[in-house]
Amino acid sequence: MKLICMADGLFLYRTNNHFIVTDQDNNILKEAKTVGTCDRYILQVLNSRRAAEKYASSLKELKALGIL
Repeated sequence: MKLICMADGLFLYRTNNHFIVTDQDNNILKEAKTVGTCDRYILQVLNSRRAAEKYASSLKELKALGIL
């Protein structure tokens, strides 16, 4: 396996026949024949994390203002 890229705890590897996305604990999250499929998966996970962080931040702000 050859490491292609790493992004926020996600690792993209190339093997002989396919591509694999793993987490920092080496759990396989996605396996595909094309790198594009794995790229889209990584972007989807990162966007989901970003949205969750934004939501948590807005909740903290509303609580600080006494709205919640």
